[in-house]
Amino acid sequence: MYIKNNWLFMVYKLLIAVFAAYGLQFHMRTGSWSDFNYYTVLSNAACFLYFLCSFTVNVRRLLHDRHVVTWKPRLEGAVVFCITVTFLIYHFILRPEAFRMGNGGSFYSVLNMVQHYIVPVGVIFDWLLFCPKGRWHRYDPAAWLLAPLFYFVYILIRAPFAGNIGDTSSPYPYSFIDVQALGVGIVARNALLVTVAMLLLAYIVYFIDYGLGVLQRRRVCRLNIRKMQRAA
Repeated sequence: MYIKNNWLFMVYKLLIAVFAAYGLQFHMRTGSWSDFNYYTVLSNAACFLYFLCSFTVNVRRLLHDRHVVTWKPRLEGAVVFCITVTFLIYHFILRPEAFRMGNGGSFYSVLNMVQHYIVPVGVIFDWLLFCPKGRWHRYDPAAWLLAPLFYFVYILIRAPFAGNIGDTSSPYPYSFIDVQALGVGIVARNALLVTVAMLLLAYIVYFIDYGLGVLQRRRVCRLNIRKMQRAA
């Protein structure tokens, strides 16, 4: 499915930027700058910047009577992947852990819903509904992994030298990469499993996009053939 409506495209992009901005301003307003050590916050920041830039670029296009376009589609693929990782890791790993530890109350907060559900699901539907498909390269999914891998390396380097994150008792933002609590071996195993899972996810997203691109091109071909037949 590919919706070609300039104003719906623009409103949707703006809404995602606004929701992402809500979460970011909360962290900045409360002075919780250490929250930017969380992958969730960084991936939401990436969404805010991407969709704000996309909205701005397309405002200029509309002012010049041009159709809206997906801004930098390969970068868009990276953003879709990164925020999808946020959604999946939270929903299937961190949320159950929080409820087991008796800390599930924060699950129902507006901020939590916005950053872990509304923004990720909104970005996924933006890709599915408003972006032309089949424009990613076959090696792009492997490149998308660089962002979470750089994040992981940053956390490992930061932890021994920086203080605890926010009001927590650990310099590690997530329990499954807490070297102090789990040890190097278990963290290395967890990192390997998550990396393999993320690579699989990246290529699932890629092949969905590729398949939808094939369907879009076939549909365009059929429409062109019908127009030629009518003209004849």
